[in-house]
Amino acid sequence: MRAKNLWFVSGVVLGAGVLSYAMVRHSRRTRAESLAWQELRRPALNVLACPRCRGSLNFIYSSEGDRYHCPACQTDYPVVDGIAHFIQPQEMTGFNKQFAQMYDWFSWGYRLFSKIAFAYIGMAEEQARREVTDRLEPGGGRVLEVSTGPGVNLPYLVGRADVGEIFGLDISLGQLNRCREYVAHQGWDVQLQLGNAEQLPYQDNTFDGVFHLGGINFFNDKQKAIEEMIRVARPGTRILICDETEKGARAYERFLPGFKRLAGESREVILPPMDLVPPEMQEVRLLDVWNGWMYCIEFRKP
Repeated sequence: MRAKNLWFVSGVVLGAGVLSYAMVRHSRRTRAESLAWQELRRPALNVLACPRCRGSLNFIYSSEGDRYHCPACQTDYPVVDGIAHFIQPQEMTGFNKQFAQMYDWFSWGYRLFSKIAFAYIGMAEEQARREVTDRLEPGGGRVLEVSTGPGVNLPYLVGRADVGEIFGLDISLGQLNRCREYVAHQGWDVQLQLGNAEQLPYQDNTFDGVFHLGGINFFNDKQKAIEEMIRVARPGTRILICDETEKGARAYERFLPGFKRLAGESREVILPPMDLVPPEMQEVRLLDVWNGWMYCIEFRKP
């Protein structure tokens, strides 16, 4: 009996040692990739703007931490692990705060959940994501993804001949940290910002491709977010705004922990916000994508 206990304890100790070693190696690799990725980051002064007053920014290198500074309104925006923070948790309210917190912890399992979800709806993930991203027409210019999450759409943008610089924004720091790790591991040059879609930290007329995939149904102010995506797009840019249909939202309520509680027991039926697209936009279309689980509003900025 003592021998069995000894073997059991030895096995537990050995297993714990292997797990600890693996975790240390992962931590070291992630830290090394993060440092290498930070070295690639550069101040994007020709793209970024103060989300409060839209003023131009300066970049300040400091031993206490690098930051962007707005001379117009005297606001500082810290850069943490290569990610510029244009919003702080205490500034969030309503749905924005609740869903940011949910996606912070959900970020660890987002990729696995995504694969399971695509199997459930009967589509290959690459086919589904290309169904949206292939509709962009950046013509070699910059592309902005609003709500970039852990970077699941990036493989279908990086390396495209018609895609130049890539910027990704999200309100969830957890999602952006997973995205940073992924981008660093791949060695991709992608600029990431923590911010609110309703106050984008970018200059007017900056991007040749703008898209949002998942999230706008539960933004605090959907109209403001759409107006902001239009503002930062250059004239002639195609803009894509996609999210779950009512069919997709009901599936989330069944399978995604916390979603039903956050969305509300008596939430409104989800309808694509076509009425929030300004009438002057051109080539306005409403598409069913992902086998009807998502809608996609497509239009061009005149």
